[in-house]
Amino acid sequence: MITVGAAENIIEVPLFSELGGYGPFLGRRNIGLRDPLYCRVLTVNDGNRRNVIIVTDTIASDELNCRILRMELASEFALYPESIMFLGTHTHSAPCIASCDVGYGEPDCMFRDNWRKTIRRTLIDALGNEEFVHAFAGKAPIRNIIGQRRTTGQDKSTDPDIRFVKFVREDGSVKVLLHNHAMHGVVFNETKLVSADWMGNANAKIKERKLAEIPFFLYGTAGDINVIWQDDEGNDIPIEVWATASEKSMEQNLERIGSSYVDDLEAGLDSFREISLFPVKAALQTVEFPTEPVEAEVYRETAAKLLKKLPSPFETLLHYTHDRMIEMAVLAEQGKEFRILRDLQVLKMGDISVSAVPGEPFLALGEALCSGANASFPMAVSVANGDAGYYPTAEMFRQYPDIFCCDDFGAFGFYEVWFGAGLHRPKFKPEIVKFIVDNLLRMENTL
Repeated sequence: MITVGAAENIIEVPLFSELGGYGPFLGRRNIGLRDPLYCRVLTVNDGNRRNVIIVTDTIASDELNCRILRMELASEFALYPESIMFLGTHTHSAPCIASCDVGYGEPDCMFRDNWRKTIRRTLIDALGNEEFVHAFAGKAPIRNIIGQRRTTGQDKSTDPDIRFVKFVREDGSVKVLLHNHAMHGVVFNETKLVSADWMGNANAKIKERKLAEIPFFLYGTAGDINVIWQDDEGNDIPIEVWATASEKSMEQNLERIGSSYVDDLEAGLDSFREISLFPVKAALQTVEFPTEPVEAEVYRETAAKLLKKLPSPFETLLHYTHDRMIEMAVLAEQGKEFRILRDLQVLKMGDISVSAVPGEPFLALGEALCSGANASFPMAVSVANGDAGYYPTAEMFRQYPDIFCCDDFGAFGFYEVWFGAGLHRPKFKPEIVKFIVDNLLRMENTL
């Protein structure tokens, strides 16, 4: 008999912890709470194996902290390590667990400790309420477009659906609602208040409308999809205006986006089919991502050429990239090995598969995972088990063959393809997306 447990607890954020995202060296020190950050834990137990999905309202995951905590939890609670998955919702108004892009939010050890303790406490709570449920899965179409794909290509499509799974008790009450969609959490810009962004707003509305006791947002492959910003008259406005929006405008857009999303989700919840959760399986593999070599002389030459682009409206980004490239050159000269080893993971529960990618893959990668999966209800998630930045498609590598192919250094293309130095990470090879998809599908197809 399959049993499911679920629990949620608030992760406390210390005052003056720096909030991550939106740009380098912004100094966004937390001065208060707009809405809480949650830790949510789901367990699915078939009597032989228990899969655990841990979702926290954080901007990113960190491979080292996830690996250490995975082994600790596996040892303490008699779990298979490969069955423990860590996901972030990618809110840009939370502290970092560990360092990500240089200057995009300094990690706070007190917040990291709270994160660890809250995960453990929430897992204990979830294990303590496992019970028999029926599972139902479906797709809720997005009726009103709330996302925009930031691309210079012709394909502007966004995620068309919200994939959902309901875990329903014998009495008909919904214990858990998983909802999986690809769209960035970037409503609040440079504010200094803690928030789970539109994803937290959507989860709160799900609870208010009594659609489920505990909602879980599973962040999709949304590296190239932002929310659409609107003015007071309902007109879409460009990101240049959005970046300087007032607090009132942010709140209005948050309410509009959250309401539209949950309206569409609720409208689709009656279109479902019952699915099986047996058997419970899992796979976790550490793989080395394909990257280009780091040659110190080339990085120094490129850094010098970047400064020749000044004056520029992107002066801050040019200086930032210049400095990181010099640092990469110094590291290379000191013999650093720029190898990128990250954890890919697949959880399978009967008809459901959840394929997890670290960092921020684009929508196309998630679509490829879902179309190639052998599970009847596949989902692709990201910001999982670690970070490695963006994974540009092969098309983007062809479109932006060198770092100087675009004068707009804040544009789509430069940032995603050439910004690896911000992580002190080498540039990926053009086959990076195929590499990730092939490995995850291989893992999923063997379960």
